[in-house]
Amino acid sequence: MDKNIKMGWGVAQRFSNSVAYYGLAMDLQKFGLSIYLVQALFGIIDIPAMLVATTTMIYVGRRATVASFLILAGLMVIANMFVPEDMQTLRTAQAALGKGCLASSFICVYLFTGELYPTEIRQMGMGFTSVNARLGGLAAPLVTTLGEISPVLPPLGFGATSILAGLVVLCFLTETRNVPLVETIAAMERR
Repeated sequence: MDKNIKMGWGVAQRFSNSVAYYGLAMDLQKFGLSIYLVQALFGIIDIPAMLVATTTMIYVGRRATVASFLILAGLMVIANMFVPEDMQTLRTAQAALGKGCLASSFICVYLFTGELYPTEIRQMGMGFTSVNARLGGLAAPLVTTLGEISPVLPPLGFGATSILAGLVVLCFLTETRNVPLVETIAAMERR
């Protein structure tokens, strides 16, 4: 597959990750618990998420780590739709696990994206993917407004976006663990 297409998938992955992450984080009141408690839980879950992400990137690899966290996050968000409203603790725990997986994915993606670009365009590529991540953050409230049409649409959108991004990473991006960084575009095209 053409390297430009692979780098494009990295951009799409950052957008998808951001949409799901911010979409989940913005809708705290739906859990029925104190929004302050849920916010604290969502913040605390990032600490073990970062530790697990770092460990799995070292021992398993970037591609499998990012894909696993994205797919698991999407499954958690979609599964949360089927939990009854009166089981708020379970709903909150599933959402926190999903948010933790998205936070892990965000950590991994930042490193993984930088390793996909050759050195001579790495800063420009990272800037471009960061802009796309921010566009994903801007799109998250728009996806949330789909709840006015049907309450199923926002979680389905956030979950499906995560799952699709994970599958794209798994199927189209190359593993960069223990591979030297590419210096030039010509070297990248030869690889």
